[in-house]
Amino acid sequence: MSAVPEVAEPVKRLSMPTLIMTSTFNLGANVVWIPYNLLLLPLLVQNTTTPATKATILGALVGITTCVAIVANVLAGIISDHTRSRFGRRRPILIGGMLLAIPFLLLPVLFRPTLLIVCLSYLGMQVFTNVSAAAFQPTLADFIPPEQRGVSAGLKGLFTLAGAAIGVGGITALFAANQRVLAYLLIPLFFTLTTLLNAFAMRKYDRPTPEVSHLKLGHLLVDMFRIQRRSNGFFWFIFGSFLIYIGVSGFQFFGVYYIETILHITNQNILASTVVVVGLTSLLVSMVFSIGAGILSDKVGRRNIIIASALLAAVVGLIFPIARTLSIFLVFAALYSASSGVILSVDTALTSDLVPKKEAGKYMAYANLATGLSNVVAPPIFGLILNFQGAPTLTSFILFFIVSAVAYTGSALVMLLKVSNR
Repeated sequence: MSAVPEVAEPVKRLSMPTLIMTSTFNLGANVVWIPYNLLLLPLLVQNTTTPATKATILGALVGITTCVAIVANVLAGIISDHTRSRFGRRRPILIGGMLLAIPFLLLPVLFRPTLLIVCLSYLGMQVFTNVSAAAFQPTLADFIPPEQRGVSAGLKGLFTLAGAAIGVGGITALFAANQRVLAYLLIPLFFTLTTLLNAFAMRKYDRPTPEVSHLKLGHLLVDMFRIQRRSNGFFWFIFGSFLIYIGVSGFQFFGVYYIETILHITNQNILASTVVVVGLTSLLVSMVFSIGAGILSDKVGRRNIIIASALLAAVVGLIFPIARTLSIFLVFAALYSASSGVILSVDTALTSDLVPKKEAGKYMAYANLATGLSNVVAPPIFGLILNFQGAPTLTSFILFFIVSAVAYTGSALVMLLKVSNR
């Protein structure tokens, strides 16, 4: 019988540098995800399709690839729960997913972008960055003390937004300046460096649990669907989060088409510059609200903060279609971003409170279903809504925001009725 690797002593409190460095994965991951979702993927699809089909194809591509990525994320989370490697419980999966993602991130540089290349690149990027994410997500429950989880989640939210800022202010700006090859090279570089830093910082704490068992391949799918009977409202919380992220994911992917259709900014270089301005403004607001809400949630509870943020997003969505100029659009985008920043940090902290510690990898992967399934369901639906009259119109965007508001309101009701205010 093989010996179980040494288990680290329980940590009572982590230093601020450790909390910071064990959150850097979010920085690199969002340098990948945010530029793709906000600008690169919509434009790549638009350049290989037609105005009457671009939203539908974009939605279908996001939905299908995210569905595959969800399965990869859950399986990778389960595997990491049972890893007995001397290199740690999470780090082999964290680094392995990073290495496999790099070739797919470079496909648009190595080959002329066609719809097939765009689809393959996005599929590989989605799957393997989600494999890495599956090993990163449970670290909040693995070794962060409960009394520091709000701060840690706030830092993770801050790095998420910082990565988005680099993606929007740096990567997108390079596209606006026609430096596209350099932009595509910097994306995997950031992802690699921040993932390796995160793996290095968690080396003292990343250990298998004492009773961890080897996971046989034949049991992998069975374990994927085995859940504990008492989940303390965990799955109601996941359903509520799913409804929230339907609203979030909708505008994330189709905001560029709103700027083109309603604000009439169609030149792609000017469009990219506009996305930089809007994105950086929104991210600054999100950063402030993310870290502030994470700290506040340690003191007053997390659920009610999430409910208030969801209702704010619903109201903003209902009045968003009156934004016909860039200045008004900036104001509404900032309000949306305040809500998203709060949800980003507090939702993560509440998730870590609810997951069973022994199976944190699997349950954090289940929690990822909230964002993952929303990206399966929302983009195809919103894509069809925007293209139901052909090219997107003001009418189709009004319907778009009504559906988003219904999702946000439904999430608030689920949280209020089924989730305790932890």
